[in-house]
Amino acid sequence: MYYSIPQQISEARHIARAAEQQIKNSTGMVVRLMLCPEYHRTKSPEELLQVVAAALGMEVKDYATKCRTRPYVDLRFIAANLLCSHFPAITLLQITVFFGRQHHTSILNGLERVRALIAAGDPRFMAKYETAQAAVNRWVRKESTGKVTINLPARKKVAV
Repeated sequence: MYYSIPQQISEARHIARAAEQQIKNSTGMVVRLMLCPEYHRTKSPEELLQVVAAALGMEVKDYATKCRTRPYVDLRFIAANLLCSHFPAITLLQITVFFGRQHHTSILNGLERVRALIAAGDPRFMAKYETAQAAVNRWVRKESTGKVTINLPARKKVAV
């Protein structure tokens, strides 16, 4: 049977939820299964970076900025985390190219910091992360056969 991409995603989510429940019932262990569909070959890491920057009211060139103020650091941390989530085959060295050729350990540190901030539930960080995640989820759900159009919001001032 042929399913459209939204139907495939819906069916896969249903199967994943059932599998999570079966694992919990059988072992008592609570797990969360993450779907990483291979269908979005037309989507690229560069496009994901555009989506994240737009969602946070920043520009793509801001990834390579050497600035260490919170808005720029959060932008890089969040983008690195989402790149790893949505493009599992991407390497730390490939991510460094997007971020102005930083050392790969800087990316690794950023990924650890994101996980720590999410676990801690830092409200300022979580607001940014959830905004970016929602924008990326909308982008992933779109069936695209050509170029993805990203509507950039008016540039916002981000509190430091």
